[in-house]
Formats: sequence, structure tokens, C-alpha cells
Amino acid sequence: MQVKQDFLVRLEDTGKGFVLSNKGFLIMLTNLACIHGTRIGQGLMDREKCHLSWMVVGWRLQVDHRPLLCETVRGTTWASGYGRLQTTRDFVLQDEQGRAAKATSSWLVLDEHNTRVLRMTPEIVEPYGPETGKQNFPGYAFPREAPAFTPERTVNVQVTRAMIDCNDHVHNTAYMDLFAEALPEDEDMDRYHDLTLVYRREIRPGQRIKAVYGRTAEERIVVLNEEDTDLVHAFLILK
Repeated sequence: MQVKQDFLVRLEDTGKGFVLSNKGFLIMLTNLACIHGTRIGQGLMDREKCHLSWMVVGWRLQVDHRPLLCETVRGTTWASGYGRLQTTRDFVLQDEQGRAAKATSSWLVLDEHNTRVLRMTPEIVEPYGPETGKQNFPGYAFPREAPAFTPERTVNVQVTRAMIDCNDHVHNTAYMDLFAEALPEDEDMDRYHDLTLVYRREIRPGQRIKAVYGRTAEERIVVLNEEDTDLVHAFLILK
């Protein structure tokens, strides 16, 4: 079962040159996933009825072309596979010329009442109509840890109230603002067209976070750590 939705590229979705930013792409993907869940009765507003709460744990975004401000982007999503504890959802975003981006994502499902991670069962997954033979990145697996790198820049980042969502933690796309604070002044996140974002632990209001930036030969990396314990909350890999 595929779901399609048109999105307008809003000013707040753009970066330099008024082109769609990496964060803007993720906002579209997040909303598209919400639309799919709502249509089958497993959306955010259905949690008390279905007793399920979906949580994204990873994004991989590959950008081919960045649409401009006020252009329309057609998004398509589908469930692309599932295992014992995680499921994958893929996306295609296209402008009027059929160019934009493709993505994949990994999700857990929680019991709404006790936040326990549930096993994926046919009753949970089959309503999405999985298309396991249609994958944007066949064989791809999200990394559990960031690549090894030498830290070049460490900054304390402020979690603001505006970043907190309906689940009382930092919204998944707001992590991009925290990552951006660690980039050097001459680095623009939207220069990079291959993005991997992995969530390890949620960030709650009032937590003290530091962002650590570094490079490998081909990648830019930012890791968000708990300030006092160095526990990893999330990491971003840019290529």
C-alpha cells in the first residue's frame, strides 16, 4: 500500500539559495509517514484505540535535486520490510521534473501504555501492505555507532521548549538544529546530499547536551552526547 501526498516548499523549509534544506526534506518524510499511519488507523491520534506508538530510530536521505521555494513536491511512501523488532519505510520525493530525493527509515513500535518495545506481528504490519521487493537501498543496514573520528569542535547545545513535541521529547526533525550548532562557520549542512541520522536515546526537556563534530576522509560527523555522562543520544553522518 503506497501513500502519496503533495507538499509545498515553504520558506521555513529552505536554506541558502531558497532551496529545500535537509531538515525540510525530513519534515516532509515525517509528515508523509504520519499520513500513512493515520489512514490505516495507527496514527498519532489513534494511539489510545490501537495501543501502539511508532518511533523512528533512523533516517537515510539521498538528495538528487533540491526544489525551490514555493515549488510542489510529490511524496510517496510504503512499508519496505520488517523483522522481529524493526520495520523499514521507504520514500520517494519528486518535483515536477521527477527529481528530488529518495530515503529509507527504520522504526520501532511501542506499547502505548508502558512504552515497551513490541515484536512486529502480522497484525501490526500487514495493514501497511508491505512491499518487501521495493527498496531504495537494497541490503542497507543502519549503523549502530558513528564512524571513528577525531573531534575537532565541541559545543554545548541548548534544548529549547520549541523543540519538544507531543511526546514530551525533542522532535525527530529538531535534532537537525542541534547538529547544526556544532558545524564550523564555513560548513553548510545542505552542501551534503547523503545523510544518515541515527537516534539512540531520546532527549527530554531540561537535559544538558553537547555536540561533537569531526571528519573522516569522506564524511562529516556530529554526535550528540549527554553532557555529564557522554551517553550518545544521536549521531549524524553527512557525505
